[in-house]
Amino acid sequence: MRGMLRIQGHYLIDGTAAAFIGLLAVFVAAATAAASEFWLGSAMLDLDRAERAFAYRTQGLLAIRLGVCVLSIFLGLHGYSRVQRRAAAFFVSSRDGLFAFGVAKGGAAGLTLVGFTLAVGLAYSAVGILGTPYFSFTATDLRLIADALCEGFLLLFLQGIVTTLWDSAFAALPACALFWVLEANAHDPTVPWVEAALTLVRHGRIGPEGPATYGDPLVHVGVVAFAYAILSWLFARKDVN
Repeated sequence: MRGMLRIQGHYLIDGTAAAFIGLLAVFVAAATAAASEFWLGSAMLDLDRAERAFAYRTQGLLAIRLGVCVLSIFLGLHGYSRVQRRAAAFFVSSRDGLFAFGVAKGGAAGLTLVGFTLAVGLAYSAVGILGTPYFSFTATDLRLIADALCEGFLLLFLQGIVTTLWDSAFAALPACALFWVLEANAHDPTVPWVEAALTLVRHGRIGPEGPATYGDPLVHVGVVAFAYAILSWLFARKDVN
């Protein structure tokens, strides 16, 4: 399995993917730095510390969530395209091995997502701690970054399912629409189906009192695991030629 993960990583992170991931990481880091307003200096930032800390968390974690979800959709679109699926023909001798190949593909994409989340989370922490007098990394930040990663995993696997079934330039539209609807309605879900979706999709957010994410974390993890299993099963049944 370790060798198969290395193979998947080699095909998944090609030149195009590496450039996209690098630019996306720079965007998230720049958005986080802008949210901190570090250029104002410690004396100015020391005023209204609680309000500034809340604004930094809100905007910085939004940048992380957006970056993680954009990368998830990209990996699901890029990693499960027809060109990427053809690689299985060189490494799998029978259809029985396609399921393991699909599991490894999802694992490589997931590890890429984890690495990206850790990198932007570290940038968020470093900017806040080193650049401002009002921020300290807490369990709230860790939980909300974990929420973003969980949502990213789900969007990755859902996008992989859509791409496997419908390999098209428009295949990213459903996942993008889902993220946009949840982001727009997570603070006040008045549409019944949106409220129901928020019990299944880990769309993390923060309120004045702290984390305010809907749903049970174990349910979210179960939904992610189920989507991963469905994606691996579909990949094994799909023609790789």
